Amino acid sequence: MPNWSGAIKLANRTLIGLLAVVLVVGPAAAKKKATAAPVPASVPTAPSVAGQAAPSAKPAAEPAKKAESPGAAQPQSPGASAPAPAAGNQTVNHDALLLRIREALKFGNSQQVRDALNTLTRLNTAEQKSLLPELKKTCSSPDPLVLRKMAEFIGGAPFNDLDEELTRFLGDKNNEQLFFSTVGALAKKKPASALPAIIKEIKEQDFSKPGNRLPDAVHLLTIYKDSSLQPFLMEKLNAADTYADYRSGILKYLGETKPWSETTKSQVLKLYKDEAEPLTVRGSAAYALGKAEIAEAKPILKETLTKIEELKSSDEKKRYTRFRMQIIASLILLKDNEVREILYAMARDDDELVRVRAIHQIGQLKIAESRELLEYKSKFDPSMKVQKEAKKALALLDGDKSVPTSTPETEKEK
Repeated sequence: MPNWSGAIKLANRTLIGLLAVVLVVGPAAAKKKATAAPVPASVPTAPSVAGQAAPSAKPAAEPAKKAESPGAAQPQSPGASAPAPAAGNQTVNHDALLLRIREALKFGNSQQVRDALNTLTRLNTAEQKSLLPELKKTCSSPDPLVLRKMAEFIGGAPFNDLDEELTRFLGDKNNEQLFFSTVGALAKKKPASALPAIIKEIKEQDFSKPGNRLPDAVHLLTIYKDSSLQPFLMEKLNAADTYADYRSGILKYLGETKPWSETTKSQVLKLYKDEAEPLTVRGSAAYALGKAEIAEAKPILKETLTKIEELKSSDEKKRYTRFRMQIIASLILLKDNEVREILYAMARDDDELVRVRAIHQIGQLKIAESRELLEYKSKFDPSMKVQKEAKKALALLDGDKSVPTSTPETEKEK
């Protein structure tokens, strides 16, 4: 008879083992399936190729459609249209701009007129000249702000049709800001008709009282290089009540208007040698002697420079910094190149102010041999003021006429 009890026990053991395997392997496999990386849509598995192909093609098509959208939106923004109609659109827009400027000049308030004048630079010369009737009428505006903006426009205009208006502006005694804008415009355009008005302006001024109009008017006379006022201004230079700053301005004018008479020469030399005079006046006299190429001044200037260089006190020498620099500049103008090394040494001085002044003077003298020094200073000097002045000096060496030739703020005597 078969042993059924043993067979049953064996079957039970086998069943229990199988259940254990299912309980262990089943959850682990499910977990592994859940954490497995998703299959990219572009690379579907064999069973799902048909189902995945369509969805994967749709995302690929959408970026292509987006890439085309800027082209479709271009006509909505000015200047972004297709190349073919662009020329036509520009012409229409330019004509529209011209019309808006014309209307603003005719009917606009003060701010609108000034805005229109600012916008004129977007027009070419012919288009600007087409507005001459409106612009001439604007020159008679009662608004001082409009007149000031008008003077600035005339100064930069590429034509001379409105230059005569500057002469009329110069006669306005009540609008200081208009005067300064007119001076700037006259310095650029230099219409001959303005010279008599400039001379009249100078002669009418009170030389004993400080002010801003007289120095600017004398500066204009310097730009015009008109020597007709030499005798009149020499009288003012020697007058006891003439303001010191005006005397320096007169000397700068004299330096630019040569040749000098023997009287002018002897008076300027006497002024330079007079140690009772302020250093600002003596320094301007020194520079004028160099600009006017007065050769007999050379030994006198060199003697003064030697005395300053021999000073033992650095503080005392510093007091003469600007005066010393003006003497050096004058000697260089008189072809005494030995003093250049002193100027270069000042450009390497530890004092920032001394370096600024020296670099400024090198730029004004346009010393070509100093380019390497200036390039170094423009990049590596520890002072931003020195770097800025060196960049100006390099621009002057390169013939940039837009660089202002006036002395920097740091040059002013304390």
